[in-house]
Amino acid sequence: ADLGAATKQYVDSTYPGRVLGATRIANNSTSAADSRINFTTTMTVLQTAQGTDVSVTFTAPASGNVFIDFRCYLYTSSTTVGFALSDNATFNEIDETHTYDSGSYKMDETDLNDISIGWLVTGLTPGTSYTYYVAAEEVSGSTASIFHGRNRTTGTHYPPILVTATAMPQSITTGE
Repeated sequence: ADLGAATKQYVDSTYPGRVLGATRIANNSTSAADSRINFTTTMTVLQTAQGTDVSVTFTAPASGNVFIDFRCYLYTSSTTVGFALSDNATFNEIDETHTYDSGSYKMDETDLNDISIGWLVTGLTPGTSYTYYVAAEEVSGSTASIFHGRNRTTGTHYPPILVTATAMPQSITTGE
């Protein structure tokens, strides 16, 4: 029997490790300000100067479990930052356990680092489409930014912002 393309995609997504959605955001402007996303002291969905929300769209696998991985090139100066997942472009916490507002990353000096923040989301409805947005805030300190893509001139670039959603197995070990 012909399962059809949509059914085949859903069946294929049941395998743990299958990438269900991916986003790559890289500034291509020659304006220095366009390569930077500045944080505020309020948890806010990250958005580029050009208006692109930092998000990923995917269809939940049969297990209902997904790992969301966010990667960026982060600049801070003695600042602690928090990250969170939102189910709306206007920040809306999906669950307090997916909001790392006590701090997700801290540098005790001025630095630029490639970082990765992850969330294991469980209990999703299999076959349902979701879009999750990445939000951030300055928890303490005063300077935090993400640099991405072109750095003003032709030929020089920062790493892109990457967000992926990966299928996870049905059985997940938990504890505290």
